[in-house]
Amino acid sequence: MKKLLVNLDVCIGCQAHSAACHRVNGDTLTFRTGQIDDAGTLPVVCRHCEDPACVAACPRDAMRKEEDGTVRRSANLCSGCRSCVLACPFGVLGDVDGLAGFSRSKCHLCFDRTAEGKEPACVATCPTGAIRFEEIDEVLADEEELVIGGHALGRSPYVRRR
Repeated sequence: MKKLLVNLDVCIGCQAHSAACHRVNGDTLTFRTGQIDDAGTLPVVCRHCEDPACVAACPRDAMRKEEDGTVRRSANLCSGCRSCVLACPFGVLGDVDGLAGFSRSKCHLCFDRTAEGKEPACVATCPTGAIRFEEIDEVLADEEELVIGGHALGRSPYVRRR
């Protein structure tokens, strides 16, 4: 399964990922940036968890985990109850903005682009290569476990603090 991996050591905070996400998803931004104390900014995006709390919390089955590992939200089934938003331990799901906007307010790893063999827009746009889209099992093999806020994020040279 492929995941977005972010190397904060080479991130220059240019926000190119946000612009690319906005271009692909219209008015709804699914890839935002958060501030980490004085350490700088951190791209904030859905982690497409192995056992997603947002999917378990959804009373209408609008949130689902696909066979390819992506977690998606269906506009047709979503009632806007915000259960998924509240359940996400990483706080990355967008707020309710009307049902059409709500369904797009979550990263879907540009599934239409990746189905064509392209990278997600944020990866293709990143000028420093700080954001990558890689097979997670290959990256995890040799790296130290990263835990932030009590949540194991995996082993990766691309998801770490400076």
